[in-house]
Amino acid sequence: MAAAPGDEVPTPFAAPVPPATAVAGWSSLPTDLVRRIADCLLDTNDVDCYVDLRAVCHNWRSATDDPRSDASDPRFHPRFWIVLDDDGAFQSDGSRVLVNTATGRFLRKQLPLPRHYYVVTTTVSGFFVLADRSPPHAARVLNPLTGAVVRFKAPLPRDASVAVFLFCGGTSHNLTVLCDSTRKYYTAVPESKRFAPVTTNDVMYNYMRKAVVGGVYANGGGWASVAQSNVIMEKLFNLSEQLKVHFVKFFSVDPLGHRGDVRCFLLDFGGEVFFITKAWGRVMVLGIEPTEKQTLAPVETVGRYAIFVGHQRCMVVDAAKFPSVEADCVYYTRRS
Repeated sequence: MAAAPGDEVPTPFAAPVPPATAVAGWSSLPTDLVRRIADCLLDTNDVDCYVDLRAVCHNWRSATDDPRSDASDPRFHPRFWIVLDDDGAFQSDGSRVLVNTATGRFLRKQLPLPRHYYVVTTTVSGFFVLADRSPPHAARVLNPLTGAVVRFKAPLPRDASVAVFLFCGGTSHNLTVLCDSTRKYYTAVPESKRFAPVTTNDVMYNYMRKAVVGGVYANGGGWASVAQSNVIMEKLFNLSEQLKVHFVKFFSVDPLGHRGDVRCFLLDFGGEVFFITKAWGRVMVLGIEPTEKQTLAPVETVGRYAIFVGHQRCMVVDAAKFPSVEADCVYYTRRS
């Protein structure tokens, strides 16, 4: 019987797809399509999702590169990730919380390795610097997104506070750690028998520490060449004189004390170095003008990004990807 006008005609149900057929359909996706999906994940540095994609089936693994086959491949290095609970001790469940500043995605990552290693520190990009629990406590660097570990022969210096880990094209991985108690920094490659120490004064050490924490170093070009740039140093000395702050105190890692205190932070943002000053009740963001004089000038806008400033470090995030970010918890953001 035909349906009367106004009667609702039920939509016929589609025949269910047997699970085996569905799985077979996904596993037979064209290789080019699988690679395009994988590349999209790598573009946003969601390497953990890339690893999950490769675990789906044999065909997808064959269509994509193994992130653990070459630890120097920059596609699989953490770049936009920040470790939020970097407090020197692992949580009771052996996990850490990371956030991708490019996508706004939070990730609680289970890391079983710390049962055999001490977690010493993390790098600004998200690598974990470990020390073997057994003497001589050799250094290890863990990529938390892939599980790949770079092993060093040299024992890790004690009291390592912050670290830089990078791969310079054509050379071995380089691990540099800064130690607050000795005011020295140490460098080594995996084959080194020991970390080579470099002694410096308080001014330079504080400056280098802020440069490391702010990410002001050239991936692939050596962090010291940028961190020790004469241009940056000159601007910082002039800025401390204008603000009437002693240079050592200007770069102190201690929290602000009295009302006259000012702290300076360095921050790499899109390949540019920002100078961020923090005082009681105010924060300023300065940049080097792209002119012949290269003078320091206030930064008018950072677009849709927001800069957070703590007492030891600062970071920049894409505010459009963090809907929970409120204006009163952002020290500096875009101007309308």
